[in-house]
Amino acid sequence: MQRRHIIYVFGLGLGFIGLSQLWQRRFKRGKTTQRPQAGSGSLYRRRYWVDFVDPKQTPEALVKYIKANLPDFSPGLFADFRKATGDGRLMQVGDEYDITILGPWNGSVRVRESQALSFSFSTLEGHPEAGQIHFELKPHPEQAQTWRFEIGSEARSRDGLVEMAYKIGKAVQTQVWRTFCERVVEYAQAEQLGEIQTSTIEQTTEGEVVIHD
Repeated sequence: MQRRHIIYVFGLGLGFIGLSQLWQRRFKRGKTTQRPQAGSGSLYRRRYWVDFVDPKQTPEALVKYIKANLPDFSPGLFADFRKATGDGRLMQVGDEYDITILGPWNGSVRVRESQALSFSFSTLEGHPEAGQIHFELKPHPEQAQTWRFEIGSEARSRDGLVEMAYKIGKAVQTQVWRTFCERVVEYAQAEQLGEIQTSTIEQTTEGEVVIHD
C-alpha cells in the first residue's frame, strides 16, 4: 500500500513537472526581448511598401485576416511563422511566434502592439536580430482613395557572427517582406500601383548615416 502511494505521488510529481514545462514553453517561455541597444554593429532602419487601389475588403478586415494568417503571407522557404502562444485565431499583445528562418538561425518574436490597422513585434532572445518590426495599412500620403501597406523595422544584428552574415541575411529578409507585400495585394484583390519599394538607412557605430536604397 505504501509502495503504491509512493508511486502515485511520484507520478503526480512527474506530471506536474511536465505540465509546468509545457506551460513555460507555451505560455511563459521566459525569453526576454532583444532591444536594438543590445545588438552588435550598425543600426538598420528598413522599409518595404506597396501602394494599391480598390481592395475588395475593408481595411480593418484585411489587417484582421493578415494577423490571423501570417504563414499565408510569408514565403515558407525563407521564413515560416508558427503561433507559439495565444489564440491561433487572434493576435494580442504578448502573443509569441516561432519563425523558421533560412540558414543556421531560427527566431521568435512577441507581439508588442496590435491595432485595427497595424501590429508590431519585438525580437526575442536568440533571434538573429535585436529590434522590432512594424506592419501598417494606411491611406496614401498624397493620392486619394489609395492605400499603402508598409513594413518597417529597426534592428541591429544579434551578435558579431550574425553581423558578418549581413549581406546574405539582407537578401533573404528583402525577399521575405517583398513577398509579404505582394501577397497582401493579391489577397485584397486590389490593383497594385507601381513596384514594391524598399529603403535601408544604416547608422554606423561611429554615428555615420548611410542610405543604401
